[in-house]
Amino acid sequence: MLNMKNVKIYLLYLVYLIILVVLIYFLRGFIKPILISLILAYILSPVKKHLENRGMPSQLASLLAVLIIIVFIIFILFILIPNIVKEIFVIASNFDYIEESLKKYTIPIDKIPAYLKGGAFSVISKAQNYIVNYLNKMFVDTLSVSKELPLYFLVPIFVYYFIQDEEYFKNQVMNIIPLRIRKTIIELAKEIDKVIGNYIKGQLILSIIITVLTFIVLVVFKIRFPLFIAIINGFANIIPYFGPILGFLPALLIALTESLSKAILVSIFFFVLQEVESSIIAPKVLGDSLGIHPIYIILILLVGGKFFGGIGLLLAIPIAGILKVTYNYFMNKIF
Repeated sequence: MLNMKNVKIYLLYLVYLIILVVLIYFLRGFIKPILISLILAYILSPVKKHLENRGMPSQLASLLAVLIIIVFIIFILFILIPNIVKEIFVIASNFDYIEESLKKYTIPIDKIPAYLKGGAFSVISKAQNYIVNYLNKMFVDTLSVSKELPLYFLVPIFVYYFIQDEEYFKNQVMNIIPLRIRKTIIELAKEIDKVIGNYIKGQLILSIIITVLTFIVLVVFKIRFPLFIAIINGFANIIPYFGPILGFLPALLIALTESLSKAILVSIFFFVLQEVESSIIAPKVLGDSLGIHPIYIILILLVGGKFFGGIGLLLAIPIAGILKVTYNYFMNKIF
């Protein structure tokens, strides 16, 4: 039976929860920059701690971590994005040429059996509609983000305070949690931090390595749009199994427009890169994996992509890792 004291406590928590939900609803425009700041602070926190361990004052270590973010933002806004946009426009302006070049390597329409033509045209039509809708959505999302751009300039400030006052914010969160389950939550949070933190940071490092290697090789092979392809391959590589295929297709299509020999060289490079990454680079960078069977990973990715699109593909595995760690923790506690 609940006594009056417990009832009052639960009512108080309910009131706080309702107030929190209402605040999140009315301040939802601020949520994205804050979430981005939290993620960046989480990633950069080890950098700050490493600098402190080497004798650097805490505030200076935090400022250097923020400086990394500022340099990264400047690089994206003034170097990366303009170059990507430029290369996208060049690809778009050469689309007819690319299409004509690809016809050399495709089966002529008149040689395709009649029963396959209808299905082929249906797939092509759906693909075109999907691309058009996706580009329209991307344009609308870009306009939406541009309206909120001033908020994103606050990200370095948020990151600084989240890193500098990390213990303060941790204590604030802990104070919200009831005392009787606080120890359990702290232990579980440490387990999740150890597994997921290493996974996310390792994937980011791996993505940078793959991007740089892809860019260098494509420049050596003299493949057009090397920066564009390298960035796609680097980001796509974060997605297990499907990522390398997504990163390979643009490189293959553009290489085919130049020569069959270049397409073969690009295919060999991507195959070798995938083998080296999966057998040497990834184990070295990521260390212990999440311990999830490949079949489950594929199913998780399919579900994440189906219901949440690209974001679902990126976050599906870390979320599954959190659920796995939580399940194992409570099973060990119970049994």
